[in-house]
Amino acid sequence: MTPSSRIVFRSLVHRIAAHPDIPLTYTASCVSCSWKAEPSEDGEAVDVQCMGHSGRSNHRQFIRTATGRAFVVREGEDPKPPTT
Repeated sequence: MTPSSRIVFRSLVHRIAAHPDIPLTYTASCVSCSWKAEPSEDGEAVDVQCMGHSGRSNHRQFIRTATGRAFVVREGEDPKPPTT
């Protein structure tokens, strides 16, 4: 007789949550040149920087990003961010 293996699969429901203590950081860069906005937690402030650059240069296209920290929460767990 040979030993048999048993494999158990289980499925957990997960969701991703924004970190409550770390705000988003907004940035932007000009598509036409190397200009970059100063990063800010205020997205409107970055938009104002883009409009100022556009007024001085007539460059009208920008790449905007919002960067934040997120973490995974398993169903039934307390939705607190991990400490590590």
